[in-house]
Amino acid sequence: MTRHIASPDNSRQRGARGPRGLLAALLTTVLIAGAAACTTSSDGSASDTKGSSASANATRVVSTPDGDVTVPAKPKRIIGLSYAAAWLLDSGIPMVGVTSIDDAALSAEQKAKVKEIPLVGEGNELNFEKIASLTPDLIIISAPKRVQFQIDKLKPIAPVVSFGIGNPDELLATTLKVTDAAGRPEAGLKVKKAYEEKAARIKSTYADKLAKTDWAIVNSGESGKFSAYDGKSWLGLVVKDAGGRFAALPGVGFEDAWADLSFEEIGKLDGADVILVDGDEAGGKPSAETTDLMNQTNWKALKAAKAQQVHPVPAFFTSRYPEADRILDQLEQILKTL
Repeated sequence: MTRHIASPDNSRQRGARGPRGLLAALLTTVLIAGAAACTTSSDGSASDTKGSSASANATRVVSTPDGDVTVPAKPKRIIGLSYAAAWLLDSGIPMVGVTSIDDAALSAEQKAKVKEIPLVGEGNELNFEKIASLTPDLIIISAPKRVQFQIDKLKPIAPVVSFGIGNPDELLATTLKVTDAAGRPEAGLKVKKAYEEKAARIKSTYADKLAKTDWAIVNSGESGKFSAYDGKSWLGLVVKDAGGRFAALPGVGFEDAWADLSFEEIGKLDGADVILVDGDEAGGKPSAETTDLMNQTNWKALKAAKAQQVHPVPAFFTSRYPEADRILDQLEQILKTL
């Protein structure tokens, strides 16, 4: 069974995810600033260099996995593609064009705002004429590394910065690189700070319960099989930030952020006090495949199942701070019941 990093566009899949080969080495790039504009610190924040000018034609240099790119110091006509579109929207940074974003991932206010922004494509299928007609001064891309964009066709239109995602733990961190490239590092840091403060509060408030609670994260996307996830996974990172401890699964090794098991091995989950399953279907319901998993006799015999501590979680493959923030709210509600 395989997975890919969830996409914020309407092509987001549920249940089983694409090729296992996505898990490449961690990105090591950080944003740096050009001499006449801004400098970027290790946490993604930026500060004006001495003597910098606020003129409209001021530029700076951004470091990306594909090399340094000269961009406007304060871009005014940004196009956001794939993850970047959702992250810029989350941070309140204006855009003149976006690729489609999954409505289920947005607030009512965001849905209304997106309707006012010209659509330039879906996923990596772009309308280059539309993009050119919007006269952008910066195009920002962030997407799974396996998803290829025709960057050479975008470069003649405007400077392009692209940040590929390999591992789940790169998703939230890359948010800051995107907002910094957009000339608004403080906007990304604000969203990050709100999430981290809530996670720290939950970790402190429920320390006693967290110390005696073991968690497991699972879903199913293939007949007769399921996947268990560890603290390096999409949802696992949020659980870990909130102070969650993961149940030991006898004889199970996590090669990546997950391990694939058969229904006959469901009993390995019996050490978990709480089990989180995917709730990415409409209304926060589990996928049909995960429902099949939960209907197995040996699943119903699990300690967590008998204690009614199996919980579907929307945004199971979380890629955005607002999604992670809402997951923290759900984790808090679960902790209150323990």
